[in-house]
Amino acid sequence: MTELLLIRHALPVSGVQTPGLSEVGVEQARRLGTWLKGEEVDALVTSPMRRAVETGQIIAEQMGRGIDATVDDLREWDTDLPPAAYVAVEEMGPMDPRAIAMAEGRYDDFVPNLDRDAFRARVARALDEVFDRWPVTRVAAVCHGGMLNAAIGGVLEVPALFWCNPGYTSVSRLRRVPGGRTVVVSVNETAHLFASRD
Repeated sequence: MTELLLIRHALPVSGVQTPGLSEVGVEQARRLGTWLKGEEVDALVTSPMRRAVETGQIIAEQMGRGIDATVDDLREWDTDLPPAAYVAVEEMGPMDPRAIAMAEGRYDDFVPNLDRDAFRARVARALDEVFDRWPVTRVAAVCHGGMLNAAIGGVLEVPALFWCNPGYTSVSRLRRVPGGRTVVVSVNETAHLFASRD
């Protein structure tokens, strides 16, 4: 039985197309890496996107290990659309139409031109690749909010593509049980941001 920890990247800077981590994001990743020292993680992989790679590097450093691989299909939905600047939801003004859509649960308004079926298929491929490539006890994969929505929603058969807003560096756990079935164990764990295991 393999457990997959899907980790949303830490808070990046806003307003650029290929953002690195903000100061807050660096601290979030550091806290998660310290927290994960208390778990036996056999493999650590990341999306190829800068904000995920930087998050993974900090986590790896805190755990005293390296990153095992970059998995291309863990990338975010926006790589399938024309380039645009990243804006963190927390930095949108209260009258920003995207913030209003989030507050009203209309997440899909963010991606009107996205090929949802192709994105869901890519996310399913990513999960299969990670589970098949690392048949170990526990794999941690640093990815993205939209990817997390599609992955967990696919397992739970949630009709909406975007149905939750996972926190930065949140951990959601999937488990592949004997027979190949995948189950959701937890969604949006953020204890590491508020506590320590010491």
